Amino acid sequence: MGFIAALPWNFVIVVSLIGFHQTETPIEGVIEKAIFILCLCALIFGFINSSNISHRNFTLLIIRSTTSVAVASGFSSYLWWGTEAGLPFIYAIGFAVVMINAIVSPINSFKTALRDFQVPE
Repeated sequence: MGFIAALPWNFVIVVSLIGFHQTETPIEGVIEKAIFILCLCALIFGFINSSNISHRNFTLLIIRSTTSVAVASGFSSYLWWGTEAGLPFIYAIGFAVVMINAIVSPINSFKTALRDFQVPE
């Protein structure tokens, strides 16, 4: 469980999508399903990981979320305006998962910290 908790799931999605684009791998069939499963795992494990709270983990979570949103936004902008093909559907799903995970995980961490420190909401 330590490896799963330490893995920055948003970066795994972003780096895999950038890698598929750079290698010009056609995303069809098995690869598309694998990316979709990766996105589901990122949502689940990202939410579980955000409930493990400490000052260090919360700070790393915020830095990872901000950085992954910036990289995903830049890459999706490049795909939308910089390529002829535009933004493929599976890329849009991956970037949406990154955005959702970057919003929900810090909120979950903060709520967990309030509960753990018994601070009234």
